[in-house]
Amino acid sequence: MNVASWASTVRSNWETVFPRCREADCGSRKMWRRLYWRRAGIHLENSWYCGPQCFEHAVCRSLTRAQSASPSKTQPVRHRIPLGLLMLSRGQLTNRQLRMALDAQRTSGTGRIGHWLEQLGFATEQQITAALGVQWACPVFPISTARDNCEGLLPLPLLEAFRMLPVQFVPATRLLYVAFCESIEYTALYAIEQMLRCRTEACLVGDSAMTDALGLLAESRRPADILFDGCRDAAEMARITCGYALKLGASEVRIACCGEFIWARLECSREPANLLFHRRDTAPQGDTLHLTGCRGSSRPVAS
Repeated sequence: MNVASWASTVRSNWETVFPRCREADCGSRKMWRRLYWRRAGIHLENSWYCGPQCFEHAVCRSLTRAQSASPSKTQPVRHRIPLGLLMLSRGQLTNRQLRMALDAQRTSGTGRIGHWLEQLGFATEQQITAALGVQWACPVFPISTARDNCEGLLPLPLLEAFRMLPVQFVPATRLLYVAFCESIEYTALYAIEQMLRCRTEACLVGDSAMTDALGLLAESRRPADILFDGCRDAAEMARITCGYALKLGASEVRIACCGEFIWARLECSREPANLLFHRRDTAPQGDTLHLTGCRGSSRPVAS
């Protein structure tokens, strides 16, 4: 081992044992303070911060960046074959049936073409889901398959907002299969990969199966998912996040944008906690928080 390699190894080991706070204005640069704070620090997205003040400043900067990001969902892909034409080419519809469904959709001004095909009795939900799988080049997942190792991986408000569901997790490869029923939201998949440090693969389930599964999740006991309503600035969200991190003894916090939400995940010794804040331009009126870890519907609690 040459001198440069040896020095690099020593420096890396030194930083592991005596980590340096990443806050530029931190006052714990001296060795005795680093020794004191070594066990009390917390990680934010792979950076270590020695104490609450440094950590809160870093969280505030991260939340400011998250607020300024565009909260758009995945835009529809224009080059895909329309669902009606796809089913027509597969012999599952006639020209007359497709025209009737399109007329009904145009008259109502709402609903996807698959919804109207099913409502008019021209196709079953299974046929529509299978055609969507071909359209999006995604497998159709049997919702009856056991999902025990997926319980609590994702906060319920996100699942309901995107109508998605974690259906299978492969620990050996850290691959999470996430099911959708209407459209595949790649922005949500990217946020999940950031927060869980895993790979994701999209699949499809039927609309009624998704509704039933989300209903069961809403009724069952889940880990603490805390949804904050009302418009909050980055400084207030940082204070809330820091307070929960200290209260729960979190060792690491990760932050990501996910549609209309800013998602903070707290890695704790017992189980992770999820804090969800509405984006400034999508926040509803009011100033309450909802605990979705309780059995039954969420109940408002003064924040």
